[in-house]
Amino acid sequence: MSAPILPDAFESYLPASLLRTTGRDGLGSGASETIGFVAGVRVATLMGYVAVERLSAGDTVLTADGRHAQLTWVGTSSVDVTAQSAPVRFEIGTMENMRPLRLGPGHRVRVSGWRAELLFEADAVLATAKSFVNGTDVTLEAPDGPVTFVHLMFDRHEIVLAENVPCETLRPGPDGLDLLDAMSRRALLDACPTLAEAGWGTGAARAALPVLSDAEARVLLTA
Repeated sequence: MSAPILPDAFESYLPASLLRTTGRDGLGSGASETIGFVAGVRVATLMGYVAVERLSAGDTVLTADGRHAQLTWVGTSSVDVTAQSAPVRFEIGTMENMRPLRLGPGHRVRVSGWRAELLFEADAVLATAKSFVNGTDVTLEAPDGPVTFVHLMFDRHEIVLAENVPCETLRPGPDGLDLLDAMSRRALLDACPTLAEAGWGTGAARAALPVLSDAEARVLLTA
């Protein structure tokens, strides 16, 4: 059964449980870190919450700001989990999520509130999932075989609700392509060959929100 979309789902907050500096040592900051939603994570659609692997190009998804956006491409990557690709797990309630949220360590989550405004002069910013790791309610999963990551792409960078948490989608253009493994990159270019054209999608490739480095994210999360 699809979960209901909560009325306050479009407001992000920073829980007190994340405002501490435990367990962050040793987290990398490379742009090549795995991105995507772990298969089984549900995203808000017009029909309720649907597992990401059940979505396909042409489906309509709800954005975190209440719009309807049509998917351009959905791809998957099967990754043998290592220290650099281990999913980040947000336990229930950590970010008002209704179920555990599992993301690639380089996948970004929206953070809004006075800290974003004070530190970065923005209503909301994007921070990588691994920046939230604290060893308690946000953890890196132990390597245990391959994991399937699902990539959602629209005609522009969007923020969608995954288990009620505002998360980014794959950014169209070179930046997004560079984050995919070779097989997923080929599949995307086969489906959307114009992505390979010089100068394509300059506006579409623009980030939906300011993107924080891992160092900036840790400052935000410990302010």
